[in-house]
Amino acid sequence: MAYSGVDANAPQNGFALPQALLNIYGKQVLYEALGTMRFEEFAVLREDFTKQSGENLIITKYDDVSGDPVLTEGDPMSTVSMSGSNVTLTVTEYGKAIKVSEKLLQLSWDDQLSNAAFQLGRHFAKWGPDMLIRDTVLGNTSNVIYGGAQASRGALTAADTFDTDLIREVVEQLQTNNAPKFNNDFYVCVLHPHQARYLKQDPDWVAANNYHMTRRLFNGEIGRWEDVVFIQSSHMPNGGVGNTNDIAYDATLIGGGAGSTNVYQACIFGDSHVAYGVALPVELRDGGVEDLGRMHTLGWYSIYGSTLLYPEYGFVVETA
Repeated sequence: MAYSGVDANAPQNGFALPQALLNIYGKQVLYEALGTMRFEEFAVLREDFTKQSGENLIITKYDDVSGDPVLTEGDPMSTVSMSGSNVTLTVTEYGKAIKVSEKLLQLSWDDQLSNAAFQLGRHFAKWGPDMLIRDTVLGNTSNVIYGGAQASRGALTAADTFDTDLIREVVEQLQTNNAPKFNNDFYVCVLHPHQARYLKQDPDWVAANNYHMTRRLFNGEIGRWEDVVFIQSSHMPNGGVGNTNDIAYDATLIGGGAGSTNVYQACIFGDSHVAYGVALPVELRDGGVEDLGRMHTLGWYSIYGSTLLYPEYGFVVETA
């Protein structure tokens, strides 16, 4: 049974949830969300808790130092100044709330606060910062590669699926752009399970896994190819979704290929490609006394934003 304490300052002796309790369940909102979120851990994090909604966070990105490093005996080492530019990230308010009655909180055999935190955590995972970062990455429309070496989305046919040749092409472009790897080790690809299905059937992928970590073929893991780590997510936009309430819904991808072929999107990117700014970490809030203390509004609330930091370090991949 959830606990509710009396707020001495509340009118009509209404009940208000203690802030300490809200803090605990606010942590549970984040805990429930972490297992579903895919993009946040790969974004450059910038925090400034003094900012309000609509204000900007400034991130400085520096240019590489260039020039011949050869030294001549007796001559002093030449020096250069660091150069860079500022990227502006605007933070905005986000949140979602549900309403429960005081009677339900007090008399339910189930822990309604915990249930609310779970449901709000699921919502935060799907519709919160992860979706914003995803959309920021997929908004990099200047760097798009299409399956089957096609030149446009409209040219994609049912045969232009996700395969190892496509991965090689993207990796070639990333390395040409000097995109850094995460931990100097790997790039990241987030793809839809539909695309992963075709990748795991690719003969080159199967051959590479015949004698190396074969358990991946039997437990559903995707694995690694050409220094790219693959992560499945049903939240990736695709033309196979008909439900407008699904975060993967994108009407432009439904029948967007040749012959009304549905299109699926993935992204492959390196370190420092996208930035995520936080002005207020997610927290659970009580809407205060309502209807003389008979109702409670509980919701998650946060202030954050996202922007591309180095657009050339990432590519959007579209396939059938």
